[in-house]
Amino acid sequence: MSKHNFEAETGRILELLTHSIYSNKEIFLRELISNSSDAIDKARLKSLTDTTFLWDDNEFKITIEIDDKNKALVITDNGIGMTKEELVSHLWTIAKSGTKEFIEKLQKAKEDSAHNLIGQFWVWFYSSFMVADKVEVESKSALDPKAHKWISDGKSDYEISESDKQTRWTKITLFINEANTELLKEWKIKELVKKYSNYVWVPIMMRAYDSRTEEEKQKEPKIMDFEQINETKPIWKKDKKDIKVEEYKEFYQSISFDWNEPLFTIHNNAEWVVSYKSILFSPKDLNMYQNLSDPNLDFWPKLYVQNVLILEHAKDLLPIWLRFISWVVETSDLPLNISREMLQSNNTLDKIKKGLTKKVVNELVKTQKEKRDDYIKFWSNYWKIVKEGIHYEFDLKEQIAEASLFKTINNSIFISLDEYLEKAPIKNIEVDVEGKKENKEVKTIYYIIAKSENEAIASPYMAQFREKNIDVLVLTDAIDSFIVQSFNEYKWAKLVSITSSDIELEEKTTEEKKIEETKKQDYKSLFDLIKNTIWDEKIEDVVLNDKLWTALWALKTPKNGIDPQLEKMMKAMWQTVPKQKRILELNSKNPLVDTMKKEFDSDVKSTKLNDTIKYAYYQAILLEWWEIENISEFVELTNKFASSYLK
Repeated sequence: MSKHNFEAETGRILELLTHSIYSNKEIFLRELISNSSDAIDKARLKSLTDTTFLWDDNEFKITIEIDDKNKALVITDNGIGMTKEELVSHLWTIAKSGTKEFIEKLQKAKEDSAHNLIGQFWVWFYSSFMVADKVEVESKSALDPKAHKWISDGKSDYEISESDKQTRWTKITLFINEANTELLKEWKIKELVKKYSNYVWVPIMMRAYDSRTEEEKQKEPKIMDFEQINETKPIWKKDKKDIKVEEYKEFYQSISFDWNEPLFTIHNNAEWVVSYKSILFSPKDLNMYQNLSDPNLDFWPKLYVQNVLILEHAKDLLPIWLRFISWVVETSDLPLNISREMLQSNNTLDKIKKGLTKKVVNELVKTQKEKRDDYIKFWSNYWKIVKEGIHYEFDLKEQIAEASLFKTINNSIFISLDEYLEKAPIKNIEVDVEGKKENKEVKTIYYIIAKSENEAIASPYMAQFREKNIDVLVLTDAIDSFIVQSFNEYKWAKLVSITSSDIELEEKTTEEKKIEETKKQDYKSLFDLIKNTIWDEKIEDVVLNDKLWTALWALKTPKNGIDPQLEKMMKAMWQTVPKQKRILELNSKNPLVDTMKKEFDSDVKSTKLNDTIKYAYYQAILLEWWEIENISEFVELTNKFASSYLK
């Protein structure tokens, strides 16, 4: 036996390796299994050129055993094995390199994602010391007549001695520390294997569970047979034609914890500029075990490299608005940082992300059209999240809008924008094409933003749309206000708020325009008084409108102005909102307007007229569900009018 002391800096290096680089101590088993798998792969490749290399030991496997007596976990493989020189060079590189230069290199590897140490055995191996007080590695290489054992506590020194093992193998024994005794439980090891290494191509074996009582075990001691605890071949690597629908469903349920069947499945194998395999599922009904309200939660896809789970929440592979999707991605084209716990941002990552996002959007559109009943179940639970995509995805926002469903004034069920356009009236407009005037047929998608359907129905601007039997989208969620600001056109159809100032559902005749202009001149002085009474900084203009149903007045948004609901949202989020004047419209068909005109002609300083103007303005504010600034004045005016009415 030979004993070797560590150099002075070794403790600091090991501290960095085991406590700074890795954030999750559970991954130690993943790393050791990956090492064993690599060793077996090397032995398999060696046997292709040396037919005698394997002898009769050609059934590759990784074995995990729990040694209760010694509180140890034992991982064994029949891979290529290591010579004495390899044990020293691979397992304790830092022991012969305990220098300031190495520490700086290691710290840089952690802090600088461009510096990659992945692939160096010793970096992965040292994760063992996160859970073990002592580690033994016994190995026999076919290239070395002797087997050797390496032992270290990771603190002061390590020992190398000869072993009596005759066949090719490597056995790693971890003497688990007191803080991690849970790792000596069979269920915990199986859980970690299933989580991180379930699809390693080599069978991972553990002793079969002994269900007998302690008394029965004492009466008839026996060693239980080994059983395989991993699946070896992942579903995403299988040929689609060989996979049954039930297999997809079971896999979806295993990764999503949703006991319903998925709305759709996307099984993809990309072999172009970027190579990756993926399988994606969309839920159909609400998943009670998934909280998607907070986009910062760990809902991200699972990333595998060479069948090993590297990142359980690979957030850089998924746009935030697709957090309802359950999926798995496997690729070897992505660089990882030293701990394999963080992706390094690059063009490959962007290409995978864009490719997968586009496939999901296309499938949403397809399912919306072909499986409407199922899609409505999905939409009823996830519509808010899908709509985020219209805001985030500039290149795909029209396709996401195509997959979206909406409630309207005339429909009790959801409809799509395409279905809306099928019934939308056509309007001919004159456009300039290469210097020539041409007529073009256009359609418009009308919408109203409101807190609720009841508020939308109560809007005085809805009257003219009912009269013409033109449908209106009802947008009642906070995100709708932001979406319509950036998404104002769909398949050449403009999206227009019914509160906009430039809506003309039908062109007025020459006679109607003449009457309107005459009435406008007759009311000009009254309009000026109204602006002065209400305050010029609140009102941009006062006009007549004969399409306001029973309302006396209504407030309209000027062209290119901020929608009132969006303005409310911005104020609620403490954002600075520029002062915005509104257009006040008087209902020319309301008899009170003519009464006000007569009162004005009789007495321009009439107190009654002044009170009526203010009271009507407050009514217009309430119709938009705004908060009245001077509530006491409104109450006083209400009492005054009520008293006058009762007399």
